[in-house]
Amino acid sequence: MTDVRAFSDEELTAFLDGEADDALHAEIEAALEHDAALGEQLAALDVPLAPIAEAYEALLQDAPPMPALPEPVVAPAPAPRGRWAWGMGTFATGLAAGLAVAMFTGFGTPEPTPKGWVSFVASYQALYTEDTLALADPSASDASLQLASVSDALGVDLSGLPQAKGLTFKRAQVLGFNDKPLIQIAFTRDDGTPVALCIIPAGPDAKPVNMGQAEGLELARWNTPGYGFLLIGGTDNAPLQQEAETFQNWSADIAT
Repeated sequence: MTDVRAFSDEELTAFLDGEADDALHAEIEAALEHDAALGEQLAALDVPLAPIAEAYEALLQDAPPMPALPEPVVAPAPAPRGRWAWGMGTFATGLAAGLAVAMFTGFGTPEPTPKGWVSFVASYQALYTEDTLALADPSASDASLQLASVSDALGVDLSGLPQAKGLTFKRAQVLGFNDKPLIQIAFTRDDGTPVALCIIPAGPDAKPVNMGQAEGLELARWNTPGYGFLLIGGTDNAPLQQEAETFQNWSADIAT
């Protein structure tokens, strides 16, 4: 049985990048013909270039025209080999354009889309488990005090909060987003699923209930004049729709 030499990650990376000398390149190619494990090792080291190329091409679409550059006089380069051989034209063009855009416009990558308050609430709610609120069991007077506190922070009376079928009140607290009070009223369903009703000051336009998903959780959002509402929790759409209807009817009455 022929012994198979163990290649280092540096040697394999050089092979993938087309930087291995002829002897090493030939040795690795020969080993690949009968060593499946070596192929897996190479695959683990390989970097997928397609997403990078796509990112630069997307950036290029919004870039200003690149200024004309003098034509360099260079000797023909040998054909690339290894992972850079495929997709070289597209990636090289995108990379050059991306660098030019960075030099002449002052940016290298697109700015991420800012997150809204619903995204932040969904990320927070995704941390909740059935155990998070299991020990919260406020008395009627404690619940009234909490609702009075968040009412003062929001500037609207929430004391008439309805009891949605299947939901048990657990707590009410004041959070914040962009210097606005963000009220979170937490409930659990009979099966322990945590659900939150969140309220934040918003614009003057009313908007109907819109169902959706975020962070793997079902949600319903709507607006009354002056306030935005979000009900979020669980992965079952049916109970959330019924709960949202209860709170939406109530929210229409408290809008001023």
